[in-house]
Amino acid sequence: MSRALAAGQTRGTARTNQARTPTTVEPIFTRSVLPNGLRIVTQPIPLGRSVSVGLFVGVGSRHEDDAHAGLSHLLEHLVFKGTRGFPDAGALSETIEGVGGSVNASTDRELTVYSAKVPRQAWRRALEVVAELCLRPLLRRRDLAAEKPVIVDEIRMYIDSPADHIFTLFDELLFGAHPLGREIAGSPGSVRRATADLVRSHWEAWYRPPHLVLAVAGPVEHEAVVEIARGWFSDETPEPPTPIGRPRTQPPTPTAPGTVKVAHRRLGQANLLLGMPGVARDDPDRWALDLLGAVLGDGMSSRLFLELRERRSLAYDISTFGSMYADCGTFGINAGFDPEQANAIVRAILEQLERVAQEPVLETELERARAYTRGRLELRMEESGAVVAWLGTGESLLPRILSVEEVVEQLAAVSTEDLLRVAQRYARPELARLAVLGPFRGSRRFERLLPG
Repeated sequence: MSRALAAGQTRGTARTNQARTPTTVEPIFTRSVLPNGLRIVTQPIPLGRSVSVGLFVGVGSRHEDDAHAGLSHLLEHLVFKGTRGFPDAGALSETIEGVGGSVNASTDRELTVYSAKVPRQAWRRALEVVAELCLRPLLRRRDLAAEKPVIVDEIRMYIDSPADHIFTLFDELLFGAHPLGREIAGSPGSVRRATADLVRSHWEAWYRPPHLVLAVAGPVEHEAVVEIARGWFSDETPEPPTPIGRPRTQPPTPTAPGTVKVAHRRLGQANLLLGMPGVARDDPDRWALDLLGAVLGDGMSSRLFLELRERRSLAYDISTFGSMYADCGTFGINAGFDPEQANAIVRAILEQLERVAQEPVLETELERARAYTRGRLELRMEESGAVVAWLGTGESLLPRILSVEEVVEQLAAVSTEDLLRVAQRYARPELARLAVLGPFRGSRRFERLLPG
């Protein structure tokens, strides 16, 4: 089980400041909403040999206050300890693995997801399993006591992995005390303080039909899926309980540009994350900013990889990153490097940001980035699990599900002028904040490297 979902990226070509209004594209998915509020989205893959199922719950670590930090992730773990239909730990996984399938779950900032993938003939079993996990967990006190040490170990594992922990450090730096600035899984202390009553209240509040999206992709009929899902809430009470502590949904106030956070660790390879506030997921600039990220650091032919790794040997790995939430986002550059090269790599990254904010990207470079992004998207959507993630996150987090064709149109509408504009607005060196993990004591040397 993982704590977070993966995020995607994109980019663009020549024309306007606004996101393009796409032409009407006939959706290839089918959507239904049951009277109780459960949304069901399916997409047929007639020749597919697998079926993927996802049940998306509209709650994540962002919706927790300090007292309940990590509750969504803790619940995601606990449901695997036993359900009404599979009361013994391991029995549920056994029933899926017995047909050659897999089952998993993940918690993110704004969603929790339960998923299964099976051979096509076992699709009903996949639906049964995700429904058991999400809707019929036992949530026993003894299971909570047994699972807490496991989650504490998981948190320690992330801390012990520099490539993971640097992102947590950056979120803490940028968002401070806001829920987006916390580790998704909470802290060892918050996990130990969680009670069975709190966990059950969280489940009762959020694992209700209006907060749920069921997504299915593969050689299955939509109506067959709807018929099964209709029976899931036959014994549901008409009025679900009120959630404890309404979610904090206000946007965070980012820390000031030039802020630095250094975590001392005796490492042979240091890690840094130099970044700034990005855009919300419905911002029209998202397409141009994604393409800018591709030009800078997505792939082995990107500027940062070629200049900092291939030509100057300043980093082992370097890439751009980005996250988009309901009302904010992040954008920046992540690198693993020799600690002795710390000053040189920060300066080199800032040089590349200055260049892209001052000089228009060449049309040929933009076309390469656009083709790369489009191709990666199209290849990813060959897999039923990726289709389910696309449908479920789109239905849960966006005003509507976008088609791949619509995304390709938005990418095609981005111009070199758009890239220059978003670079100047979001990626100027003066906007940078810096998180560093490695054998460094104090932040003064890095503060002197940042503009201002």
